[in-house]
Amino acid sequence: MKYKWNTTGVGPIDNLGLQLQRIARNMNENQLSTRYRYLATNGRFVKFLAEEFKVRKLANINNKHVEKYAEKLIAEGKAHKYIKNELSGIRYIHNQIPNTKHNLIDGKEFNKKMGLNFTRDGRADRAWTLNEYEKFVDYATDHGRSDIADIFKITSVTGMRLDEVSTLRKSEITEALSSGKLHLTNTKGGVPRDVPLNKTSENLFKEAIKDLKGTDYVYTPARYVNSRSIHKYEKQVQKYVYNHRDKIQDKDRTTTGHNVKDDERGAITLHGLRHRYARERYAEFLGQGKSNYEARKEVAKELGHGRDRVTLIYLSGES
Repeated sequence: MKYKWNTTGVGPIDNLGLQLQRIARNMNENQLSTRYRYLATNGRFVKFLAEEFKVRKLANINNKHVEKYAEKLIAEGKAHKYIKNELSGIRYIHNQIPNTKHNLIDGKEFNKKMGLNFTRDGRADRAWTLNEYEKFVDYATDHGRSDIADIFKITSVTGMRLDEVSTLRKSEITEALSSGKLHLTNTKGGVPRDVPLNKTSENLFKEAIKDLKGTDYVYTPARYVNSRSIHKYEKQVQKYVYNHRDKIQDKDRTTTGHNVKDDERGAITLHGLRHRYARERYAEFLGQGKSNYEARKEVAKELGHGRDRVTLIYLSGES
C-alpha cells in the first residue's frame, strides 16, 4: 500500500518513520482505512520510541516499550478505549515486521495488566443461544416462512451478513462446493473473503440449489430480484426477527439489542447469528491448539474485519 512518512527533521524519529514506510509497502491485511489508522498510531509510537528509548530498529520493539507508552497515555488521561485502539495498532504493525526479536504478550492479558477495562459498546452478549436458534428456525418453518428459516440456518454456519446471503448466487455456491470454501465479494467495505465450508454448510447449500428455478439468486425470492428490490426483502427478514423475537428469545434478555448495561443480554437480532458463529469458530480454533490471539485472528478473517477489539465484542470478552 502507499504510505509516505512525513519527515520531522529529527534524525532518530525519521529513521524509524522511514522503516515504517517500508513496512507499509507489503501490508495487505484488513481494510485500507484500518491500515492507515494503524499507521497513524505507529507514527505517534515511533516518536515516543525515538525520544524515550533511542530505539533504532522497529524489529527491536519489546513489551517494556509498549507498557511505557500505555503508561504515558494513561497519565495523559486518555480514555481506555482510545488507549486500547492505540495498542491494537502497535500489535498489528509489530506482526508485519520481519525478524522481530521479541514477541508481544496477548492483548487481553496486557490490557488486564495495565488496568484497562473491557470496553463494551452497548451490544453485549448478542449471540443467539442454541435454544433460541432452534426455536426460531422451527417457528419460521411452522408459520410458512421456510425462506427465512433457511437464512437463519446458513447464517449460523457461515457467519455471513444479511446482504451477503441475500445476493448469493448459485454459481458461487457451486464453486464453493467444489473448492470447499465460499468466496464472497459482495462484502461490507468491498474486501473479498473466504469462508470455509463444513459438512453442515455443504448440505445446506446442496439443498438450497437442488430445485432452484427462475433465478440465480439462492436465498432471495425471484419476485424481489426481478423487481430489483432485494433491499426490501432484507428489511422484511429483519422485521420478522423484531416482530417475533419476544416469543422466542430467552426470558432474561432485554427488550433492545443496544444500550444494554454490563452483564445484561441484548435482545436478539439477525446479526446475533454472526456472534454465535464467531463464538463457535473461536472454540474450534482453541481446540486446534491455537492461542487466544491466533484464534481471534482467524475468526476476524472469516467475519471479514481486521480489528481485534471488534472480535472481542463478538466474543463478548470471552477471549
